[in-house]
Amino acid sequence: MSQTLLALLERQKLILTKLDKLLKDEFAALKNRQAFSLPQISQQKQKLLNELNANDAAIGKLPESGELKTTFRSHMEEIQKQLQNCQRQNSVNGRLIQLSIASNRRLGMTLSKLKDRNSLTYDDKGSTHSSSSTGMDIQC
Repeated sequence: MSQTLLALLERQKLILTKLDKLLKDEFAALKNRQAFSLPQISQQKQKLLNELNANDAAIGKLPESGELKTTFRSHMEEIQKQLQNCQRQNSVNGRLIQLSIASNRRLGMTLSKLKDRNSLTYDDKGSTHSSSSTGMDIQC
């Protein structure tokens, strides 16, 4: 049965290796502003996380799971190191997403202010007011 535990641990390492690569791909997509690839990456990431959780549950159900801290200690340390690397990269990606959102909001506000500034008009008393007309309704 220890072979089954070893196989599940190796599977865990493989999943984490795939997740690490996917997180690096996500970082590159965020850095290069390739927003259209992010939904696919997100789906793949969720699939790998589900596999990781299912594999972890399978490991926990084995009667030999008590050997994780003794016989399979080196495997566990490697898995924990991989997991920490994935968590660190995911945190970096999350911060990059937050910065991108903030940048997009600032750009939107700037464009809105420019639009509002260009639509200012004056009435016969010299007071300013915003006009929603773009001048496209002029007939002659």
